[in-house]
Amino acid sequence: MEGMRPEVKNSGLRQLVTEMRPQLLRFIASRGCSQGEVEDVYQELYLKLIERRGGPVDNARAYLFQVTNNLIRDLRRGSRRQQGRDDGWARSHYGQDLTSDPQPTPEKSVLDRDLLERVERSLAEMPPRTAEILRLYRVEGIGQKVIATRLGLSLSAVEKHLQRAYRALRAVQATLGDDAATPTREDNRV
Repeated sequence: MEGMRPEVKNSGLRQLVTEMRPQLLRFIASRGCSQGEVEDVYQELYLKLIERRGGPVDNARAYLFQVTNNLIRDLRRGSRRQQGRDDGWARSHYGQDLTSDPQPTPEKSVLDRDLLERVERSLAEMPPRTAEILRLYRVEGIGQKVIATRLGLSLSAVEKHLQRAYRALRAVQATLGDDAATPTREDNRV
């Protein structure tokens, strides 16, 4: 059995999971999963069996229920982590009490449009290569080494272009006065 391909070795489990489909779907649903989650867990179970490495299973039915239960636990853990990330994001944007109105005030909208126009003007006044490097790095998230290779520049040249762009954007920020947010460490990275 050692030299057998996994798909041959696990064909009995795959056949059993197909035969037990109605029971497994009821089992998954009884654990509080939505209809979409029920199908997802069942498909994940099937994929696990295809990828399974190991020897024969003594009690295949119990094994399938245990693997299914573990998959449901993994789904719940993932949902809790996602909910925590979403909650953290919301609290970072709307305050810890989540009472801030997410809709900007008319005054804030006007100020934001003004800032956007100033930034766009500043970008248009930058040398084209500097603006392109800033866009590749900050908007598209491409690393400086990749940008250097792509544009045939040294890493040092890319860093200097970014410094020049950041100076221009800080100058725009300085014209806004005290209302502007202080630049973060991330804004100054190069």
